[in-house]
Amino acid sequence: MTHRIRRRSTELRLSLWRNLCTATFVPVLLLCQNIASAALFESKKRKLARLHAELARLEEERLESLVVLFGYEFDKLGFYTATSIFLVLFVASIVQLSRSRRKWKRLAIFGGEDSTMSQSTEYRKGWLSSKRNISLLIAASIFSFYVIFNLGRATKPSIGYNKPRKRGPSRGDERFVLVFGTYLDETTFYSLLVTSMVVLVALGYNIGSACRKFQESKRSKQATKLNSFPKEDVIDVIIVDCGLPKKDIGWFHLMQFLDMSNINVRAVVEPFYLDKGKCPQPPQSFLDLITVLEDLGVMCVKSLGQLDPCQRQTLCVLAGRADKSPQYFRECVGLGATHIYLEPPGSTSVGELKTMSNVANVRGVQVYMGYHKPCSPYIEEAIRLSQSIPKSHVFFCHNENYFKQDLHRVLNRHPEGMIRSMASQELAVLVTQFGVTTDSIKAFKVNTNKLFSEKQTFFNKTNGIEVSDFSRVAFKIMTTNGRSVSVMADRCGGMVSFAVVKSIAGKEIKKFLSPDGDSASRIEDELKRDTEMMHQFTIEGEDYMELKRRVVDSILGKEDDSKTSRSVISIQDGIEVLKLSNFCTNEIESALH
Repeated sequence: MTHRIRRRSTELRLSLWRNLCTATFVPVLLLCQNIASAALFESKKRKLARLHAELARLEEERLESLVVLFGYEFDKLGFYTATSIFLVLFVASIVQLSRSRRKWKRLAIFGGEDSTMSQSTEYRKGWLSSKRNISLLIAASIFSFYVIFNLGRATKPSIGYNKPRKRGPSRGDERFVLVFGTYLDETTFYSLLVTSMVVLVALGYNIGSACRKFQESKRSKQATKLNSFPKEDVIDVIIVDCGLPKKDIGWFHLMQFLDMSNINVRAVVEPFYLDKGKCPQPPQSFLDLITVLEDLGVMCVKSLGQLDPCQRQTLCVLAGRADKSPQYFRECVGLGATHIYLEPPGSTSVGELKTMSNVANVRGVQVYMGYHKPCSPYIEEAIRLSQSIPKSHVFFCHNENYFKQDLHRVLNRHPEGMIRSMASQELAVLVTQFGVTTDSIKAFKVNTNKLFSEKQTFFNKTNGIEVSDFSRVAFKIMTTNGRSVSVMADRCGGMVSFAVVKSIAGKEIKKFLSPDGDSASRIEDELKRDTEMMHQFTIEGEDYMELKRRVVDSILGKEDDSKTSRSVISIQDGIEVLKLSNFCTNEIESALH
């Protein structure tokens, strides 16, 4: 009985499980059968519609990651990155082209057939020249175009309509680089890397240029502030190329400036005797001078580069040889000098002097030429008298107190020649007071008698070279406006110079001497007491001092227009004087030959 009951309950449970499985799996099997039959026996129209929908979805996904430009497909990341880089390069190119235009302008100012560009200045030629900069930027621009074109070709997705692009590195022919979580193909990556380096170099160079321009602007602002200083302030003076005591004009300028109350001698620059490599044992007189100057608080250096930029009105006195003046001039301008005193003739060529004048105009520097004869009393008196007599003739005679055996030393000290160094003093008077220029000369006559004009040749035992120069000259100039002026210069003519005013008939009206009377006897006594001093320093010392007073008054705004403005020679007049000197030299040489 019990056994039957157990068997009955087991059969009931089995039937329940059988019914449950039948109710569950039969619908599932029917559903699978329906799906399979729909796929296997799908109509052609429905299948085409489904495929077109799939293709449209894939095309939409593909176009979302591309930019189409001029028929070319570019990856969005590469396109916008390369476009941004190109825009940066384009802006940098425009900036550099504008800067290069200004550089060309500076090259036009500093360059030229007769000009020499100092290597110590910011306007030097080299690998940073404007033409090379422009070439580099044009090459960078072409390179950026190349990168943009090939970047699109490299980043064009190589996916099919039935093969969507994966979000990871593929195992096929394409190779990718992971950058900040984004996969880039190798061509795109390296193109972006190289272009970024070009951008960084261009930006670094322009940032450096901007920093230099900022420093220059600060210096220029400091220089412009100098004009607002009180007029009673003293002027800083820097003597360039001082030379030896009692022998060189730089030392003579130094001594006179030290005697002036409104002058502060800031520094003395001596490139030879203070350079142990060039002069291991300077003369004792120079060492004594340096000791005295250091006790007075005057800096003594071998180059202008050792000095700090000028902080107030500064007058740089260039007392070196004419061939060194352009280099010193640019260094003084770079130092921030507001005024420059140029020892005549200022340069060896007209082109260089014009370049210096252009630099001074650009930088706002006022330049004075050291022609002292227009300040001499006997010259001024002769000019006043000649202006009061119509069609009068003036004869200027300039003498120096050298011996014939010393002329070769004079030529070594003034290699530019007697006309450009000595007779140019009278030529400066002709340019500023009589309006004589090379264009206004109607006739030029040379007195070829050896008593008045003579050229000598000297043999330099040091280098074995023969050099020639005039020992004395005499000539007459007639201008297109009817004026006639005569000039005579003699290296060995003695210590007395004079000016004679004559009537139209050639009769002497009055003669003016320098020195005259008591001054002549006093100077003779001084020359006897101090035999080491250069004679011309003693003879023409008052003229030099008067010129310095007028220059200082002009700087401080205290000049008298009727007196100072016409006797202080500007660099523009200095250019005309040098032109006239060259003209006279050529005419006299032709006449003597």
